[in-house]
Amino acid sequence: MGPFLQFNLVFFYFVLGCSGVDYIDDYVPPTVRILNPVQSLTIGSEFQFEARYFNVIGEPTNEVVFFWESSDQNLLEITDLGKATPKKEGTVLITVSVNSKEGKALSDQIEFEIKSNVVLLPEETNPPNSEETPTTDTSSTTQGETVTPTLQIKNRIAQITLESAYIFNLLYTDETGAESTPIDLRWESSNPEVLSITETGTLLALAVGTATITVSTLVSNTLISTSNSIEVVAPVVPVETTSYSGEIRTTSSYLLLGGFTLSILDGELILALDKDYKASTALPGLYIYLSNNNNTTTQALEIGPVTVFQGAHN
Repeated sequence: MGPFLQFNLVFFYFVLGCSGVDYIDDYVPPTVRILNPVQSLTIGSEFQFEARYFNVIGEPTNEVVFFWESSDQNLLEITDLGKATPKKEGTVLITVSVNSKEGKALSDQIEFEIKSNVVLLPEETNPPNSEETPTTDTSSTTQGETVTPTLQIKNRIAQITLESAYIFNLLYTDETGAESTPIDLRWESSNPEVLSITETGTLLALAVGTATITVSTLVSNTLISTSNSIEVVAPVVPVETTSYSGEIRTTSSYLLLGGFTLSILDGELILALDKDYKASTALPGLYIYLSNNNNTTTQALEIGPVTVFQGAHN
């Protein structure tokens, strides 16, 4: 799993000199957040989602129980611990919910796409006739008109993702031209260490590489077969969200506005202020903090004093 952003707020704080003690109300609404949202997952893979609960002062705490839910279990299954298994192509919504200590129901959701684990070959690339290999020279004794039996893989593929499975579907026509089920089928892989195949035509991708799958049957002493060359590729790493955008907020009457983006680049956390950013120069002591609570600097991460008061910069 890649890095994720734990900060959900950037705020600027005027440090003012004064006498006496100021009371700061540091309450913020509790919230739950999915820490590693993704844009897509691939069938045949698994992904561990993580969530975090932030209490009424913005502190992360583990003293809650998370509940995970998929909008469609046929598309994606997700366990109580957040482990997701994609099943079918489509768009799915997952929800994590929690009951806060104050008895309030909280939730966070993300929607993403589930992609296929195989690349199908177009139907026209399927061979119209299977290869025939006579095993003996015999003359036909069949009475009446006959045709050459054929065997096809109906759902041929060019590519499959590593550590996933796929089921082949066959089309067999007998000597009368009718679709039927072969009495005996034999499945073979040219490289069982890359691709294995069961007796029922279930393909298992075991290692990156290329292999050819062949299925054959014996009809009237004639071996009929068809093949499919397949590449096994490494799974696509889920694309996680590694940026967060928002608007600067102030509780004072001094000018302070503009947008910002927090992002991770080459392992570093980058704070980028947008071109519409403006800050007042009327007061010294303007600092930038990262925090989950905009009411106090307690436990906030101090970035440093403001040195640029207008325009885009990092």
